Amino acid sequence: MLSDAERRSLDEIEQRLSLEEPDLVRAFTAGPVRNPWMHHIVMLVFGALGALLLAIGAPGIGLLCLLVAGAAAVLQRHPLRIR
Repeated sequence: MLSDAERRSLDEIEQRLSLEEPDLVRAFTAGPVRNPWMHHIVMLVFGALGALLLAIGAPGIGLLCLLVAGAAAVLQRHPLRIR
């Protein structure tokens, strides 16, 4: 936990930063730009590749590709939030 003096100091730094570098502050507060089609492309490519590899008899790498496709599906619905 921050003390009151540390919190005031941090608030002062934030205010100065927002005045001196507004573009930087906007970049951090806006969050990342997400491309929803990227998840679909990753799922399609890795799903098809995994199925193909399983069909030709390479189960290890085929299951790994299907795992990546599944992870892309999960992350599309539940994106990671890093704080």
